[in-house]
Amino acid sequence: MHAEAIRQHEGNDELLMPVLMALALHVAIVVLLLLAGWWQPIPKVVSVAGPVVEAALVVSPSDVRVAEQAAQEAPKPAERAPVETAPPPQPLPAPQPQTAPEQVQPKPQEAQPEPAPVDQEAVARLALEQQQAEEREEQEAKRRQEQIDLTEREKQAEAERKQRLRAQLEEIRKEREAAERRTKMEEQRLQQLADAQAKPTPQPQPAREPVQAGGNNGTDTDLAARYALALHQTAQLNWNRALAPEQVACKVRFTQIPGGDVIDVQFLSCGFDAQGRESVERALRRSPMPYAGFEPVFQRQIDLTFCYPEEACPR
Repeated sequence: MHAEAIRQHEGNDELLMPVLMALALHVAIVVLLLLAGWWQPIPKVVSVAGPVVEAALVVSPSDVRVAEQAAQEAPKPAERAPVETAPPPQPLPAPQPQTAPEQVQPKPQEAQPEPAPVDQEAVARLALEQQQAEEREEQEAKRRQEQIDLTEREKQAEAERKQRLRAQLEEIRKEREAAERRTKMEEQRLQQLADAQAKPTPQPQPAREPVQAGGNNGTDTDLAARYALALHQTAQLNWNRALAPEQVACKVRFTQIPGGDVIDVQFLSCGFDAQGRESVERALRRSPMPYAGFEPVFQRQIDLTFCYPEEACPR
């Protein structure tokens, strides 16, 4: 109760001061207005020399009507506003406790998590780790590529080794076949020599007088056939067939002198390469051709055909 009385007394003191100030302001304004009316100066009387001139204003009725109409139409002067006076102080109402409406507080916004302070050392360490990881990946990729290249080189070297091995085996096979052919030829030659030694050597027959009526100038046909066979056998025994292609014919014409020495070799139609032709020429020049006993049928130029195997070559 005492507290409320004290609060009411304090409220009256707070309102009293503004009321007194407003009242003092109005009183000061009224005093200023009164003093302004009293302080107006007395007009001076002007003295002019000469007689007083009297004048009379003559106004016509029309002028009077115009003046009255103008006076009626002229705006009325505004009435002077009354001076406001301060109202007497009213008794203050007793303060009553008021319940302020409960204001609904808006839902506060969720606090955003503040970003953690940047750790420069952590950032630098992370960047270094990423760089090291990239370098490791590059090294790993390089190592894998080198491994792939090494594997490819090993595969290529293995393929080349196998190819060389196949070539060597093919070379050995060819040499073996050539050796077998040479062995077979040597056996045939020895057999032919044995057969020739077993047969009696034909005695040369004296040349016959030429016959005027036809014939072949007295040449023994059987001797010419044996001579051609001896030339063929001698050439075949001296020929290295391993240097010539199979089933390919090579026709040559060689020139010989008495005694069987070959002085010239001409290739008429030959399918051999340079190495095969050299083997043919070497076979013809290796030893003298048969001559003794075949003097009657001796010929300087002889045509022979080289081919292996003989049974598969064209006649």
